[in-house]
Amino acid sequence: MKKMLLFLLVGTLVGIGLALGSAEMIERTSGVEFCSSCHSMRPMARAYREDIHGGHNRFGVKARCVDCHLPHDNVVSYVVAKAYSGTKDVLGELFWVKTFDWTGNLQHRERFTYSSGCRQCHDLDAIRYQIPKAFLAHRDYKMGIVASCVHCHRHVGHKDITGYLSQQQP
Repeated sequence: MKKMLLFLLVGTLVGIGLALGSAEMIERTSGVEFCSSCHSMRPMARAYREDIHGGHNRFGVKARCVDCHLPHDNVVSYVVAKAYSGTKDVLGELFWVKTFDWTGNLQHRERFTYSSGCRQCHDLDAIRYQIPKAFLAHRDYKMGIVASCVHCHRHVGHKDITGYLSQQQP
């Protein structure tokens, strides 16, 4: 009986330690400082810092990289996507970054952004009364005709991204 209680106590402590450690790691690897530590991401970080979502707004509010580039539907999809994209980014930086067409890849932006992140801050139902014109502009999204926020908001999050990418040194 004592061994069982000791086993449960140790298991609980190890589980809590792993959960807290994982949460801390996820938090520390979620912002622009970490994400732009790779050479290839520096143009994106510069464009982000000039954007309204990068703090260029009257409140100084900043979105983190993961706010847009990871799904926010549930914890499992968030953690799986974080692990997948993090692994892919590290391998890409090591093996094929010099051959990657960043500007051409902007055409596939819907693969790399998640509207669930946009909806964490932007409540389309609330704007119905606050900004009726904006609500009407988002009607196709609400009806499912347009599947992604970045379908219409093409350069959201990275102001003049093509200009920063054209300045990137190989």
